[in-house]
Amino acid sequence: MKLLKTQKNSLFDIIQEIDFFSHNQFEFIENESEGTYNTRIQYNPDKSFFFSFTDSKSINVLYVNYSPGEEQIIDSSSQITWNEALNHFLNWLVFLNREVTAPNLWEKFKTEISDIKFLNNFNNEKFSFSEFTEISQKIESLKNSLSTIPLILNQQNEIILRLDHLSETAKDLGKFDWINLFVGTIISVVIQLNVTPENANALWELIKRIFNNYFLPK
Repeated sequence: MKLLKTQKNSLFDIIQEIDFFSHNQFEFIENESEGTYNTRIQYNPDKSFFFSFTDSKSINVLYVNYSPGEEQIIDSSSQITWNEALNHFLNWLVFLNREVTAPNLWEKFKTEISDIKFLNNFNNEKFSFSEFTEISQKIESLKNSLSTIPLILNQQNEIILRLDHLSETAKDLGKFDWINLFVGTIISVVIQLNVTPENANALWELIKRIFNNYFLPK
């Protein structure tokens, strides 16, 4: 769909009003092919994100396609009016802001876990009763020592819940699997709860001290 100058200005105004982005982050692209016009607004920092207007055979109606959508990577409309298209454009900017400001937790987790050094003296046999008892005691000691770190209450409570779960899983998992689960769980909860780097370091030091070189070097 080829837009009128006033319609282009409406899109410009919406970007300005919501104050998520600056106009120079977008590129306005108009293409014509065999009498059919397509107008596309591209988000230049990541060109996979866009909003496009497509002609409809009906008068005064059009289609829009955009990425990201509310719940999927690409979304589209049925036949809509121009005012409805403006609502879709506003929603698209909200979805776009959500995606470009969200942290990449998987990448952060990968980076965090790559920095952890394991002791490689474990097979995947299950813990003996005495080993399970030792693990349970160490986890209880870790839970009781969390108060030495200035975590906020919900962070401390969530870490305790995760530690309780880890204690239970030690009954059934092999040693190697459980150690990987333990380290992965701690990294995940630190990332999800947005624990400060200082408190995260203090937590790891506490873990290494309590587990006495058990699977992490001192």
